[in-house]
Amino acid sequence: MEELNRTLFLAINASVHSSAEMRLLATFLAQWLITGVPLLLIGLWLRGTRQYRAAAVTATLSIVFALGCNLLISSLWFHPRPFMLGLGQNFLEHAPESSFPSDHATVMFTLAMALMLVSLRKLGVLTLLLGTLVGWARVYLGVHFPFDIAGSLLVSLISAWWVPQLLSWRHLDEHLLDVLERLYQRVFPAAARRNTHE
Repeated sequence: MEELNRTLFLAINASVHSSAEMRLLATFLAQWLITGVPLLLIGLWLRGTRQYRAAAVTATLSIVFALGCNLLISSLWFHPRPFMLGLGQNFLEHAPESSFPSDHATVMFTLAMALMLVSLRKLGVLTLLLGTLVGWARVYLGVHFPFDIAGSLLVSLISAWWVPQLLSWRHLDEHLLDVLERLYQRVFPAAARRNTHE
């Protein structure tokens, strides 16, 4: 399996002859596209409907749980990054940490799965496609192996499915949403009133 992982990495990883434009695009995807995740979650909350707010809360908690899983996995099993092995080319500065799984891909994939599971399928599919591009970019630039991205997808599937199951126990999701909505109304009363009337 490790040999296959390395072979796939070398097939995707950029060469020294790759264009500067392609590397620039990959860098944007690998580093900066993820900044759209909190903006999307805030946007879902501000849409004003309870369904969108519930989706934002569930997705956020699923992402937090998934990242916690990643932290546990990487602390129990260290897997070096390609550049730590002198494998391929590295075009993205990164600390020499465990590569498996990818946090960036996990965030994108978990958001996508969470959205699809709450019936926001079009937005979920779009996010999944963007997450796939993020995963490709991080392999292309030399900071992850393909199996790191596949591992992220698995963690995301488990997290996006399990967190809503946990929240549905004794209607914890409804209670949590009630508390957050009251807090929102107290801290941002004008915005809360505007959203209610939209």
